[in-house]
Amino acid sequence: MSEVVITLGGVTFQDFEVPQSMVVEGGQRLALHQLIGGGRVVDVLGDDPGKISFSGIFSGSDAAARAQLLDAATAAGAQVPLFWDSFFYMVVIEDFSVSYEKPWWVPFSVTCLVVLDPVAAVASDVAAIGNLIASDVASAVGLSAQAGITLPLEGAATVSALAVSQNLVSAGMTAANGAFAASAAGLTGAVSPSAGVAGMAQVVASAGQLAALSSMSGYVNRAAANAATALL
Repeated sequence: MSEVVITLGGVTFQDFEVPQSMVVEGGQRLALHQLIGGGRVVDVLGDDPGKISFSGIFSGSDAAARAQLLDAATAAGAQVPLFWDSFFYMVVIEDFSVSYEKPWWVPFSVTCLVVLDPVAAVASDVAAIGNLIASDVASAVGLSAQAGITLPLEGAATVSALAVSQNLVSAGMTAANGAFAASAAGLTGAVSPSAGVAGMAQVVASAGQLAALSSMSGYVNRAAANAATALL
């Protein structure tokens, strides 16, 4: 990793000061419930970033001064940025130790507790939005039979598929409104009891279709809005 530059707070590590490896711990917080009979239920509680540790050797005329800077940051307990390559975290220095050998040669080791992992935070937000989209899509598809239209959302609910679905629902509502108006007019002009019963059935069917399309429109529009947000 000698070509990589590491920065912790205001201290930069470079050249042979850079450690051979950065040990990054992390995991997922889980709640395990053991059930009678040997079954289990696992609740996923969220990302647990863990710790990052590394060691190296400060060198040069400012080696001791930079070691003191990290010692002061450790004592302050302040949140500081840690980044190298494409990795970035906000951390608190949990442990910092040095072995002072010469003013220009100070071996060190440091352990940081991760306070914020921006990449994991974004992934969590995207997953939450994805769950909302999936729920809305399932609700919209579930109304297909009553609404009288089939949405192209059985596979991937892409932005383009949701846009097509919005157009289909809008066209369906226009057609259903026309059918409702025609059935209402037919009911008004019924000339016999049997014609009145038939007209009432058509009005009820048209009203039910409109209600389903209206609900479907709400689900599809919200899913489309969330899908667009996920791309920002």
